Amino acid sequence: MLVAASVCASSTMCTFRPSSDASRYELEFLGYGEIQQVLFRWPGSASPSGLPGGSYKVLSFDERSATIDLVYRSPGDPDLPPSFTLNGTGKQVHLRTADAAISGELDCAH
Repeated sequence: MLVAASVCASSTMCTFRPSSDASRYELEFLGYGEIQQVLFRWPGSASPSGLPGGSYKVLSFDERSATIDLVYRSPGDPDLPPSFTLNGTGKQVHLRTADAAISGELDCAH
């Protein structure tokens, strides 16, 4: 008996890093062809944590051109980042929260 199974590999597609503010977290986007999971790393943290499924929406994403438009709504957990939007291309990507605007780079050369 043969059983067909769907296999979905995921790997790091892109990473968002702030340009100058090392006190902000980094974001890592995992998937294959499309973003399947978003990880964040607090400054000084050894390991990343995942954003809860359903808390973010990818409005548009293109790995080849390093372009992203994403909205994240915090569920109110203090262990998670505040709500933010992330949009732009390459070295001109902006993360905006209610009280901060952070410029950075979306690196998709993994």
